[in-house]
Amino acid sequence: MKDSIVFLVSTMIGIAASAQHTFNSLDTFFNYAAQKSITLQSNDIKLMQAKKAKLAAKLSVIDPTENASLAFTDNTKLPVTLFPSDAFGGAPGTYKEIKSGIQYNTSFSQNADIKLFNLGGWENLRLAKLNIDLTNASSKVSVKNLYDDVASSYYNIVTLQEQLKSTLQNLAVADTLHKIAENKYALGLVKQQDVNDTKASYLNTKESLHQIEFSIRQYYISLKILCDIPESEVIMIDVNNLQSNLLDKSAIDLNLLNQNYSLLKQKYAESNYLQIKKATFLPTLSFTASNAYTLYNQSFKVFDGKWYNSQSIGLKLALPLPNASSLSNAVKAKYDYQLAKKTAEQSTITAELDRQQLGNEYDKALSQYQTNMEIFQLRKDSYQRNKNLYTEGLFGMDQTLNSFNAMVNARYSLISSQIAVLLAQAKIDINNKIK
Repeated sequence: MKDSIVFLVSTMIGIAASAQHTFNSLDTFFNYAAQKSITLQSNDIKLMQAKKAKLAAKLSVIDPTENASLAFTDNTKLPVTLFPSDAFGGAPGTYKEIKSGIQYNTSFSQNADIKLFNLGGWENLRLAKLNIDLTNASSKVSVKNLYDDVASSYYNIVTLQEQLKSTLQNLAVADTLHKIAENKYALGLVKQQDVNDTKASYLNTKESLHQIEFSIRQYYISLKILCDIPESEVIMIDVNNLQSNLLDKSAIDLNLLNQNYSLLKQKYAESNYLQIKKATFLPTLSFTASNAYTLYNQSFKVFDGKWYNSQSIGLKLALPLPNASSLSNAVKAKYDYQLAKKTAEQSTITAELDRQQLGNEYDKALSQYQTNMEIFQLRKDSYQRNKNLYTEGLFGMDQTLNSFNAMVNARYSLISSQIAVLLAQAKIDINNKIK
């Protein structure tokens, strides 16, 4: 046992010496996790993306398009037009073939189109504004979900650390029982079976110690994965005096975060449906303008000669003709909106129930803790009495070991229920802060 304790203490000291970050409260770890989480960093990028998309949506209302082109054409065969021959002094009823056009021409043109009536564009702008609100709400939901998961992992580690301390004490007790059995066996007072049973109990307790150590390491890895903490950074959770952390249940606020998020998703889905429908079925009215220059040549000259200018302005009414793809998108957007509406109704119902559930979880954990505290005291008293009776030769080893194991299990249950109260408190605090 001594070697195991020395190994454990040395390991813990080594970890503490190389640790870069030590946390003695959940809030301090939250601050650290918020800086490391790639998920939360990605939320900032998504918000910036949504704001840029809003700027583009503003421009899409008038949807200005402008293009310029420069072309050089060699009409290798000019078109032929038939004119009545009598216009040229020929016989009536006959036609004369005349080639029209110039073989070489260079053209430069500019065209502009600005929408004056575009309901789909206005709906797209509303959609972009809703997307910013939706991104903000989604970010808060991500933070709350991350903090809930972090709290669970954090207190899993705390639970195991407390069980590790308890197991060290249990190991010392198991060693004491083994030595008592060996001494009584040397005096011929007990059988070899008592020595074997106490030795097996000691080995089982020692292995429990090792398994808890492995579990702690695994949960640290899981916590790093959850918070995107690099493998090279060492973190250590060191919580002392858990009893002082048990506070009375605080008031539980009605958290409407998920409800608001669902309502925004409903509005976004509705706006998306309207935008697709307007873009698919409603016409647009545009102001158009063009400016062109054309150069004609009989010889191969690209920029030599006289340029002829032409200009035009006007209005253009464009009526889209729905196709299979646009109709499919409209139908899908319609049903997406209906599903989002149902989800919003569901979140409205569950908001108050979520608050009641938080309170019930706390009350349940506290009741279990109080009961486990009494049971542990009883199991501990029974073990002490049985051990004393065994030392005096008035009690069997099997009954003593049974009472020892009952005390150990009661202590583990007490620790788990105590941490469950702290976790329930933490979730209430998260509920009250992130909303």
